[in-house]
Formats: sequence, structure tokens, C-alpha cells
Amino acid sequence: MPEIITFGNQKGGVGKTTTVINLSDALGRDGYRVLTIDADPQGNSTSILLKEIGLREEFSLVKALEALPEDANLSSMACATSNDNVDIIPNTIRCMLWERTAANTPDAILGFLRLSRHDAGLAKYDFILIDTPPNIGAMVNNALMLSDYAVVPIPTSDQFALDGLATFLRLLQNIRSQNGKLRLMGVLLTKYDARATVYVKNRERIINFFSGKGIHIFKTTIRYNVDIDRAHMKRKTILEFDPANYSSKDYAALAKEIAQIVEKEKARK
Repeated sequence: MPEIITFGNQKGGVGKTTTVINLSDALGRDGYRVLTIDADPQGNSTSILLKEIGLREEFSLVKALEALPEDANLSSMACATSNDNVDIIPNTIRCMLWERTAANTPDAILGFLRLSRHDAGLAKYDFILIDTPPNIGAMVNNALMLSDYAVVPIPTSDQFALDGLATFLRLLQNIRSQNGKLRLMGVLLTKYDARATVYVKNRERIINFFSGKGIHIFKTTIRYNVDIDRAHMKRKTILEFDPANYSSKDYAALAKEIAQIVEKEKARK
């Protein structure tokens, strides 16, 4: 099975979607086969990565969850992106309705596991990256139950994102009682601007705080860049928009760092 990584934080605007779409592209450019799952009903990863946007009406995560058990799996919903090594399972706003109807059923936490259990099509991927909504609900629970790792993006200037991390870590601990393989891969610092003194001080403070608690901080820090927004407006990743851009280099470095972490963990087992 591929390595499955959930990107989550209860706070919105921390860089979850931006990280998932650009990391997917970076890993694909390094030769890895990647499946991106858009588990956020807002569908922002879908809007940027899905090559033919109209396909989300026919292929989507919520459609897989609503399908008859004998027809239900994840890989059949995978769609092409502009990177030949990257596929995406789109999502639509209809997922919000599914979350409400599934709230008191096993699928509220086990739906993704049910879809993946006998899904041979997932074996062709090296990584599955899951983008989650900014809440603690069915999509996040499902993603963590399926995952090997969790990554928590935190902007260097946002105290509220740190508060969101505390809630997410508590959820992570609860899910680990049911998914023993789940591990926190680390905290990813995002939206960093070395020209702003407050960002520099906050970055040092965050690194010292989490290092003291034995929580891994990625060596790669994602720098703030308005070009990322420009790329998204054109429905492109930053690597597709401008491969020489410093943000492209940040995500390329993050891809290599994550691949190295995974390889070290495999060697341990």
C-alpha cells in the first residue's frame, strides 16, 4: 500500500490545501506516483488540480461514499491532473450533506477504510495525500483512520493556528487508539517572511517549543509568496506556474524531506 499522509489543522487559512497540491506536484516531478484525495467539501484542491473540472460531477469522493458497497472504492474515482504522475479524487459541496447523513453511522469514521479495504487500484501509488477541511468532523476522522502519518501546517504569524494545533493533536491521540500505525510526521511552518521581525521571532519560538516536546519540525519552511495566489487563480500549482520560483524550490525541498522520512521509517520496520 502507498504511504498515506493527512494534512490537517482545525484552523482555516494555514496552508493545508496549498501544501497538498504543490507537494503532490513536487513528488510527481520526482517520479513518485501520487493520489491526492480532496476531503474538503469546499473542493479547492479539486479546483486547482483537476484537469477537466466538469469531471467532478461524475467522479468524486462523495460519490464513492454514496455508492453501493459492491461498487464502492477509491481508485475508480481518480482523475487526471496536469502532472502525469499525479491523480486526484475530486470533491463537491454535496459532501457536506453526506457528512450530516453519515453522522450516526460507521462511515462517519470508517468510510475511507471501507472504500480502500479491497481496492487493488491503490497499489500503483507511492503516496496518498489527503486535504482536509478546517474542522474536527467526519472527513478528518476518516482521513486519520486511513493514514500512516499526519502533517500539521502552521503559519509563523498565527497564534490561533497554534491553538488549532492543540485541538488537532488531541484528536490525533484519540484516533491512534483505533489506528495504531498513525504517527505525527511533523509540524510544517508556512507563510514565513524573513523580512518581518515578528515572523522570525515566532518561528524561533515555535521551533524551540515543539522541539522541547519531542515534536518534529520540518527543516523546510514554506515562505510567503503572492505568486502562489497568482498560480491558483490560473488553476495551476506554483511549480507549473513558475518552476524557478523560490516557492517551487520550497515545495521541491519538502517533497524530498518527506520522502526521506518515509524511507527511514521503512528501513526501521
